[in-house]
Amino acid sequence: MREMLQKRFPDLVVLFVVLGCFATLAELLLMGHTEGIQLLAPVAAGLGTLAAGLGLLLPLSEPLAVGVLLLVSLAGLVGTAEHWAESLSASRPAMVQLVDEEGEAYPALPQGEGATQEGGEGSGQEGGEATPPPLAPLSLSGLGFLGALALLARRPS
Repeated sequence: MREMLQKRFPDLVVLFVVLGCFATLAELLLMGHTEGIQLLAPVAAGLGTLAAGLGLLLPLSEPLAVGVLLLVSLAGLVGTAEHWAESLSASRPAMVQLVDEEGEAYPALPQGEGATQEGGEGSGQEGGEATPPPLAPLSLSGLGFLGALALLARRPS
């Protein structure tokens, strides 16, 4: 068993990258992560699935697959920057302290006067939308980089 695992380990890693990218693609589509810059994530996950699968099945496509998987890694970094920016902008209204002319503090009101926060105070939600998890896109970066390394480590057939 150990010999087979040692011989086929890069193939198994690439197979798990295919499955991981496909699961990420399915999750993103189920969540409706398809508007504007968000579309980059399902496109990258789909490309990662295809590239890793082709690299696994067609040895001649390995150099192209490695390049595409490295681009998928970069897309994950772009997504991480976007998630951080959204998380920071979503938390900004809670840090505002309103003070009148006499110096008395008022509680901060999100999105103008009279607006209510549906998620409740401190829930990370504003207007019913949750703030994005800041490190979630790094899963694509890890899968892309791991797949590229595994394809490079494969022995020629």
